[in-house]
Amino acid sequence: MMKNKSLWKGLIVMLAAAFVMLVMPVQKASAAGTTEGPELKWDSSYSGSTETSKCYKYAFSLKQSGKVVFVIQISNAGYGFTDISNVKILDETEKEVYYTYNVVSGSISVDLLAGNYTLVLGMNDGMSGCNFTFTPSFTASKETKSESTMAKNNEMGTATSYKLGKSVKGQLALNDDVDIYKMRVTKSQYVNLTISSKIRELNVSFANTSGSRSVSVSDIEAGLHKYRVFLPKGTYYVSFRGSMNYATDYCYTGNYSFRTSTKAIPKPTITKTKPDNKYKTMYIRCKKNSLANGYQFQIARDKKFKKGKKTKQDEYTGMYMVDLKKGTYYVRVRSYVKIDNYGSTPDEYYYSSWSKVKTVKIK
Repeated sequence: MMKNKSLWKGLIVMLAAAFVMLVMPVQKASAAGTTEGPELKWDSSYSGSTETSKCYKYAFSLKQSGKVVFVIQISNAGYGFTDISNVKILDETEKEVYYTYNVVSGSISVDLLAGNYTLVLGMNDGMSGCNFTFTPSFTASKETKSESTMAKNNEMGTATSYKLGKSVKGQLALNDDVDIYKMRVTKSQYVNLTISSKIRELNVSFANTSGSRSVSVSDIEAGLHKYRVFLPKGTYYVSFRGSMNYATDYCYTGNYSFRTSTKAIPKPTITKTKPDNKYKTMYIRCKKNSLANGYQFQIARDKKFKKGKKTKQDEYTGMYMVDLKKGTYYVRVRSYVKIDNYGSTPDEYYYSSWSKVKTVKIK
């Protein structure tokens, strides 16, 4: 009997609690003065008033990196205020990745990595609010390798593998201001870089893993650009970074793409060989090439260039060989690219393959 009474008492308590929940208005669990909005759906409209609530929060998720645009309309709520005090975007760790203030009617465009975010619309304490309506939209960046807030390629240890000759699409975002690629250069050569960018200013750098070679191209404006850099054999990290926008303290963001090709150090062509039998000298000249810093001239008494070999090099296309003897000489030339280390270490020279061999007789 006692057991049945206990059951009845429990049932009455549950019914009473259910009745209270039905008759009382439901309030969302949130901080005072905060309205938790719904999860955003692209191209849908959302409205509110910062007069009735000082802060609105909306959750949204990106399955891939891209550009989010919020088109906002502001109207006063009877107090003459026609702006929102501040707009923030927080990532899933609640880190602020975007902030702006005194927002009026217009649009906000942000580049973001894949991940979970919160949009915060707020009014400062002590200020009367305004009415707002906004519509969010999203355009995927279509990165070759989509990054997320938890998986970025912004460090050498997480660099994206890249093979020379391939095309890549990338994006710099508010929460990812640098992309790093790792590539292998199998022989010393020129690398041609073609960049198509929608970023206001972009910086690109090449640095080998040994730290001995670093080349950069700075302040690349939006558009299509072509560059050529000489890279000695080795493994390189290629970094794409947005320049700093000092008006906002954010780096410039947006989409970019690039592709590469290679070009060997040009092999020269011998255009003239002139012996001087009286003074036992020889003049050699080759065709100039704009990709060469200079030329190395070599003669020998045999076809394998082992006997009686003489070698000279200079930045000019002509060279005299002196103190020769009677007989046949074999002549060849190659171009070189010079890396000037400005006295810190010896300058470096990188050579092309040899030209076709010419034969010259000294009588």
